[in-house]
Amino acid sequence: MQVVHFTWGLLWFLLSTFPVNAAKYNITLSNDGPVVLGGTITFKADFFESNGERPSGTFKYQWRDNALSPHEYEVKGTSNTTTYWSINYPRENYSVGIYDVEVVVSKQEILWWERKTSVRTSFYVTEFLNGDVEIIQPNKTVGDEYVSTASEANMTINVRKGDADYLKTATTVSTYWFIDCRYYGQTSDLNILYNFTNPDVSHLLEALVVASFEPPTTLPPPITTTATTVSLPTTEPNVTISNITTEGVVTTVSSNSIVTEKPISTSVLTSVPPNVLTTAITPNNDITNISIHVPYICSNATIIPPDPDKTYGHFTKRINVRAPIMNVTVEGTNWIQPWDMLSLNVTCKGSGPFYKCLHFQRGKYNVTGNETCDSVVQLNSCNFSIIHYFLEPSVYTILIIMNNDVSKQIYPLTINIYKVTTKPQLSVIVVPVSCSLAAVVLIVFGIAYYIQSRARFTVEVADFDFGQSNPEMEYKTFTERLRDSFNNTIRPGNKRISVRRPYYGSMNH
Repeated sequence: MQVVHFTWGLLWFLLSTFPVNAAKYNITLSNDGPVVLGGTITFKADFFESNGERPSGTFKYQWRDNALSPHEYEVKGTSNTTTYWSINYPRENYSVGIYDVEVVVSKQEILWWERKTSVRTSFYVTEFLNGDVEIIQPNKTVGDEYVSTASEANMTINVRKGDADYLKTATTVSTYWFIDCRYYGQTSDLNILYNFTNPDVSHLLEALVVASFEPPTTLPPPITTTATTVSLPTTEPNVTISNITTEGVVTTVSSNSIVTEKPISTSVLTSVPPNVLTTAITPNNDITNISIHVPYICSNATIIPPDPDKTYGHFTKRINVRAPIMNVTVEGTNWIQPWDMLSLNVTCKGSGPFYKCLHFQRGKYNVTGNETCDSVVQLNSCNFSIIHYFLEPSVYTILIIMNNDVSKQIYPLTINIYKVTTKPQLSVIVVPVSCSLAAVVLIVFGIAYYIQSRARFTVEVADFDFGQSNPEMEYKTFTERLRDSFNNTIRPGNKRISVRRPYYGSMNH
């Protein structure tokens, strides 16, 4: 015994002298609640060190809630740092309210489990099914609070997974649809199709889901009675009944006669649960004239009390109807020269507000449908201008990206910038050529005239005898006589030029 105590003391001393691991731990606890009474909720615990890393070792997870009949669950001897726990709250054992759940994490040391951390969270157990209404339409780009008039709207109730699993155990599930407190119809599933045709209005959509978990009611098989001959002791003639098949027929027999009542008339069975719907259907079964009172619809919760043996789901959604963008029209010319101003006017139809974005692309562009733009301009009406200058001749594409609440339109517009090749006009060529030809003709004509005129002159050579005396020449000098000769030559009417050669006499001396 002393050896055992000594061994434990030594072990305790060694453990106390070892350095203590001062690591701190964190744990996060999440769930997929809230959960309807009778449904299942799942919790998830993630175990971390203070630095965010996953610890290593062997762990134990202890789960517990605070219900009157508490649930407990333990996962022991696992190395996982993530663990799950699912709880079911049956309607007959639990009530609606706020519950708490706690998880404690312990780590295995040498011979014992050391508690590291714990966490607690709250969740709701509800009376109604949990979920929301989703509007599904093709080619819609924004949230489901907006509905397009271009296509049918698929109104679907998305019930959370735990509640949906609970609905799978129901014997009947019926959904009643209302638009603006007006009964539209009933479906056996959680969706319905409807076409909203009036744009720019708002509607209140309500859906009531009624789930019954009672076993289906079956009618007893028909009673068949066959008799060959029935004779009664009476003074009346014998009455014989043969081959009679009775379905819900009440028959009484007296000593004097047999009285057969008419078959019992039963009302047509419908899927409308009792104590839920009170209908007054017109003879023509016009559904728009049906008057219906149901709990929870349009604040009618006090008119008819709900059936405690059924599970209900009340879902509401405010929707806005919008017309999509259509008929995009561009006015203006898309063939311009460089440095000319491009001026276009764009119009379209649809419900506002509109969001415009322009993207300029050089060359031709093929639209993919995924184009986005950063600079978005909001417009109250779909009417705007495009003004731009292009400097170089080429082909450009302007992507006009238009959005509103329910649609998106991408309109590619091709712009052709062309450069004009200047060609000389005909007058610029004809006038210089004509003038040049006329000048050549005049020059040729002048030369020919000059040659012809030279040919007409006759030159006479006269001998001048300066030795003879001439009384007119005695008193004139040589210069004067030469001037008189020229005057006589150019005088009008004298075309013959006479030149007298002076005579100096004989040279004998």
